[in-house]
Amino acid sequence: MLQEIECDDLVSLVGIYAANWRSLSSSSIFLQLLPKLQYLFLRPGNDERNALQNARSHYDTSNNLFASFLSTDMSYSCALWKTEAEKKSGEKEESLEEAQLRKVHNIIDKASIRKEHHILDIGGGWAFLAIEAVKRTGCRVTVITLSVEQKSLGEQRVKDAGLEDQIEILLCDYRQTPLPEGGYDRIVSVEMLEHVGKGFMDGYFATINRLLNPTSGIMVIQGITAINQIHENPVQMDNFLDRYIFPGGYLPSVHRLLDAINVGSKGELEVQTVQSIGPHYVKTLRSWREKFLKNWMPIREEFESSRKGKMSEAEVEAWRRRWIYYFSYCEAAFRAGVIGDNVVVARRRPSADEAKGVLF
Repeated sequence: MLQEIECDDLVSLVGIYAANWRSLSSSSIFLQLLPKLQYLFLRPGNDERNALQNARSHYDTSNNLFASFLSTDMSYSCALWKTEAEKKSGEKEESLEEAQLRKVHNIIDKASIRKEHHILDIGGGWAFLAIEAVKRTGCRVTVITLSVEQKSLGEQRVKDAGLEDQIEILLCDYRQTPLPEGGYDRIVSVEMLEHVGKGFMDGYFATINRLLNPTSGIMVIQGITAINQIHENPVQMDNFLDRYIFPGGYLPSVHRLLDAINVGSKGELEVQTVQSIGPHYVKTLRSWREKFLKNWMPIREEFESSRKGKMSEAEVEAWRRRWIYYFSYCEAAFRAGVIGDNVVVARRRPSADEAKGVLF
């Protein structure tokens, strides 16, 4: 960020190490970056006070900033792209908006949402999933967030869609979520898992278990994970993303994630499916980085106007590089397969009545 080193292709540079992390991780501080990916998005210690501070340090930066690199739906998580096998001959390249819509539909479909259901969306961002769920099914959604900026814009988007009677956005920690009579029929959460914290994983799913309908509830979460070898070799030191982008959390392995669901729910939630979508994040992150660079001048203008007093060119450039490094480091990690993204469905009890296309 301080312009001491120049690199034309940061993704490839980090990728070299990501592909050889086991043999290189003990050499230098720089090369120890990726073995610490279990600390990539936040560090442990996410009690209610720290969770609020950590979330707002990133998400309350500026709605305009996020709009400058996200798709128009403001979906800040891995998109779900068509595979080569799914594309028709001569079909044009799909947009980020199309891929994000497919991701949201994937969550809605896996949750088997119906009109009569009351949905809880934990960490629901700018309410894209909530709006789409109501449009598709006619359900009712409660969204919780810790970001004042997200709540403000999310409520405006809900109002613009004419769905104020069916979507409510609450500014609260997941541990303080109000419990409706009978619990929530469905609980969904897209990439909030990374912000839970290592010491709070079991408690997180205990909270979900308490909030979920005790007889027919279904939980669908999409979350970033680390491979077992990285997860089982924690190193206690800051890395770039800990310090500058996402202060405070933890990436579980898939094994630890599934164990936390079982332990937290006291065995009352049965994992039904695990869908791996990590490779889709490579293209998503690249799209964000390219759009950020394309829109750099208006981003810069807003950044400078938000800071009191004149900023030096070096300070502005350091802030720009901070975001480019963030997109690039993450893209390289997903490309190398050392971290992944998984959609997990768990329910009270698998129901044969909901099996599609199965003859009895």
